[in-house]
Amino acid sequence: MKITAHRGYSGIYPENTMLAFRKAVEAGADEIELDVQLSKDGRVVVFHDETLDRLTNVRGNIRDYDFSELSKLNVSPGSDKSGFNPIPSLDEYFTWLKTTNIVTNIELKNSRFYYTGLEEKTIGLITQYGVIDQVYFSSFNHPSLIKCKKINPAIRCGVLTGTMIGNAGYYVKSSGLDFYHPEIKSLNDEICANCTDNGVEINVWTVDDMAGLVRSLNWNCRSVITNYPDVCKNYVRG
Repeated sequence: MKITAHRGYSGIYPENTMLAFRKAVEAGADEIELDVQLSKDGRVVVFHDETLDRLTNVRGNIRDYDFSELSKLNVSPGSDKSGFNPIPSLDEYFTWLKTTNIVTNIELKNSRFYYTGLEEKTIGLITQYGVIDQVYFSSFNHPSLIKCKKINPAIRCGVLTGTMIGNAGYYVKSSGLDFYHPEIKSLNDEICANCTDNGVEINVWTVDDMAGLVRSLNWNCRSVITNYPDVCKNYVRG
């Protein structure tokens, strides 16, 4: 089972920053999960919340600021682990990604706000940097994933959900998608069996306790998405 670092090593370091991503690799993560959306001037930026309020000293929506403004903000200021960690662009991340063997789960943050062109721009950067074998998509906006498949069928896509989906494996397969990404509290034996029957692998989130990790192993999940990749990795290694 693979260990996916949720927004990087976010249990300790400022989430979705290059520091958190580098520390996830050092901790032995197999994969990194991150979030993308668009700035006011159309740059693909790496940030989870649609607003800046929780993670910076500035208020407002990501989409209302140019990237030149966003890149000057410090993520999680005041953290003793932080120093200065700006909001990265996906260009910056892909430049680093090419120096590693890490695989990246890119969540398209287009559910609360629909960012016109987010799919095309993200896929364009994947092509530009030649990292298609190192990435796959997830989103709560399932039609957005189907759109990605139409743009480039080679890009793997995972159905992200926080609620239980009946016949989940069939739903994913019949939608032409690849993975099922459930919140762990909405996953059970029946859903796992349905996914297996339909050839759909499961990447489960967010697994930060031993009980959830053991259940995920017993369910033969493809990966667990966790804020503490070192703890999970050490357990899986035995």
